[in-house]
Formats: sequence, C-alpha cells, structure tokens
Amino acid sequence: MGLDITSPFHSHQYFFYIILSMQYTMNHFHFSSIEGKEITDHDSKQATIRRFMTKKEAPNFIMRRFDIGPGGRIGIHSHPHEHEIYILSGELVLLHENNLETFVNQDEFVFIPAEEPHGYENRAKVPASFICVIPK
Repeated sequence: MGLDITSPFHSHQYFFYIILSMQYTMNHFHFSSIEGKEITDHDSKQATIRRFMTKKEAPNFIMRRFDIGPGGRIGIHSHPHEHEIYILSGELVLLHENNLETFVNQDEFVFIPAEEPHGYENRAKVPASFICVIPK
C-alpha cells in the first residue's frame, strides 16, 4: 500500500518531506578543498581552522578541523556549549585553568563541558590535527 497524498494529512506530510529533502542533501568532499583560516584570538599562534559545513548546510551540529603547528597554540577560552574532540594526528597538551595540563595523543577522544576553560598547545616537533564537533 503506497502513500495516499489525496488525504489532507498525507498531502501535508508529503509536502514537508519534499521541502526537507531539498534543504539537506548528502555531501562529500576532501578537507583540503576548504581554506584554513588562521586563528589569532586568545593568544593563539600557528593554528588554523576549517569549518566543513555552514550553519545553513548542517541543521544541528558543526564539525571543524583544527591544525596546530609545532610550537603552536590556541589559548585558554570557553564556550556556552560542549565540545567533542577527536585527535587525528600528533599530540597536544590540553590546557585547563590553574595551570593544569592533560596530554592527549592521536586516536584519543576529549569531552569538554560547556563553560569549561580550555586551550591547546603543540609542544611536539610535528603538526597536530583534531576534529571538533559542537552543537549549532
């Protein structure tokens, strides 16, 4: 039995399905096709960000890639939302308040709660990269 679009309920349902299908479509690309933007706030240096999708393209979450060169950093800051981070390559020092530090390596996951002050330093001799997902 197919969808009966002649009934008022199903015709509205079908209409919204078409509208939503047109808005959000599967997308595929290589990260290098997105220009990295230098991060300079919070006393940051040798750090870039790539935002994979715009807020219009992704309805619920924003995925970003960060690259921090040897000796680079993103200074301590906080946000009103949580962060979920996956270390793609290299090693980083996760900076906390009160000079606390946590060392994180490739293939490790970090959860940062909302309003938690945090920053990153790359003290290694090779670049470090991570993916960070935040709510919209």
